[in-house]
Amino acid sequence: MLFAGFGVLLVAFWFGGDRNLPAIRGLPSPGPLTSWGLPVMRLLHDLCAVATMGSLLAAVLLEDGRSILRRAVPRWALAWAASAAATVLLTLSDFVGVPVGEALRSGALSTFLLYVPQGLAFLIVYGLTLAITLLSFLRAKPWFLLLLALVALLPPAYAGHSASAADHDFAISSLMLHLTAVTLWVGGLFGLLVFLRKSEQPLAAVRRFSTIALCCYGAVAISGAVNAWVRLGSLSQLFGSRYGLLVVGKMVALVVLGFFGWRHRRSTIVAMEAGVRAPFLRLAGGELVLMAAGMGLAVALSRTPPPPGGDSTHAVLGFDLAPFTAWGLVSEMRLDPLLLLVVVAAGVGYVVGVRRMPSWPRWRTVAWFAGLVVVAYGMVGGVGVYARAIFSVHMVQYALVGTVGPVLLALGMPLALIRRPIRIYPAVAAVAYALPLPLLFLTPLYEISQSVLVVRLIVMIYLAISGAVFFVVVRPWAATGVVAGVQGVVAFLLLIGPIQGQAWFSGLELEWLPAAQADQRLGALLYAGITLVALLGITQPAWSRRGGRRDSERNPALTRIPVVSESGTVGG
Repeated sequence: MLFAGFGVLLVAFWFGGDRNLPAIRGLPSPGPLTSWGLPVMRLLHDLCAVATMGSLLAAVLLEDGRSILRRAVPRWALAWAASAAATVLLTLSDFVGVPVGEALRSGALSTFLLYVPQGLAFLIVYGLTLAITLLSFLRAKPWFLLLLALVALLPPAYAGHSASAADHDFAISSLMLHLTAVTLWVGGLFGLLVFLRKSEQPLAAVRRFSTIALCCYGAVAISGAVNAWVRLGSLSQLFGSRYGLLVVGKMVALVVLGFFGWRHRRSTIVAMEAGVRAPFLRLAGGELVLMAAGMGLAVALSRTPPPPGGDSTHAVLGFDLAPFTAWGLVSEMRLDPLLLLVVVAAGVGYVVGVRRMPSWPRWRTVAWFAGLVVVAYGMVGGVGVYARAIFSVHMVQYALVGTVGPVLLALGMPLALIRRPIRIYPAVAAVAYALPLPLLFLTPLYEISQSVLVVRLIVMIYLAISGAVFFVVVRPWAATGVVAGVQGVVAFLLLIGPIQGQAWFSGLELEWLPAAQADQRLGALLYAGITLVALLGITQPAWSRRGGRRDSERNPALTRIPVVSESGTVGG
């Protein structure tokens, strides 16, 4: 596995990377140690991340999870942290253009770690991986450590070359999804291959992982194609540039891995049902070698300059935005792979939960999927596109994603489909719903969310989830009061307060933008109006219906939603 990964890396890096080009006299050079050592260390870093993720996934899927968490996870997480630290030093050397020793003596390390995205990204990885190491010794929940490891994967993607692509937000989002899916897929197979021999119930774990692997394969293919398209710009560059040829190599590897997965489903898993593990282990071993080679190819690709693209895209937004029209709210669309994955996962999870129930009201399913459509439209449809440039449209987005969509999602009663009760305090749900918008407008967070992709994604997902939980667990009269209070605070901040995001909107330099003060007042009115319509037109009739007997008689689960009242008692 290691030989395949490093061998392919060196060959591909020699073919396409910035491979120790002759230094120009008078210009600094990091030297061959950095030029060749940095991609090698990046591959080692990625392999340690995969092994950590695989060990955590095995701890979740296999019955010997505690033993895996105690023995394997700390070692791999510590190796991940060490490789992140080494990557920081080599990246610093590459950044300042001098050998590692001189870079350290220059005193630039602290500035690089705190103010340069590449340094800050690996500093975050280093801190998170050390936390995983410590928490694994303290016997933390494997699923929690798995989530922490997934978070640790993302900072390098955000600070990588995709951030400088023409459509940088789209490139970063697709790369984040790509890295997450690849690491879960390769890491999961690694975990099964290493720990399956000692498992007493290997078939159940393999079947569960087979479903995960299929989903990851689709996510890898789609996100990889999106990212390659953003970097290449046209199909002619696929075979007309070194970058494109390396992409072709990754495509070939993905097709072969798809064949391996098909063979697993057709033969090796069937053999395991008969008690024979050897075919699965042999094919999985070959699959893992090819995956390591693909990872080496990916690291070389990250060090290969893509073909030059045009300069027609907007420098700040990363995409061209046509002048605003009402039709543009319908016709414009910018698909975000990460957000769409969250929406699709919510839909699939709901369907799985409904299929387990003996009966379920159809109108609740319709309401759930209508809510997903509203949330998806608010995030990636015309409203989501123009929200980056027009404040009033952004307030419409907040109303759709934070109120209208969640109201419909709440009518789907998702908590009734959960097998294990979840303790939810209505007071906590109310605070979680009420705080975000005032916090955005009272702090610099609003402008940060406009310019920083990760913050924007977190805000959107948080608004949708907190809103849905709020409308499920809070009583109608209390919910009405909270919504009215939020409307009042937001209206006061926007009608009386200072102009929000002034530096951001003026920096766009779009001639057709409306006047800032008038647009902000319009946004306050639109937010209040849409929220009021959702509350009175959708929520009140549905709450009346929820209080009736029809649904609870068909499905008793609807009357056993695990809600904790203010006094601490559990109720429905």
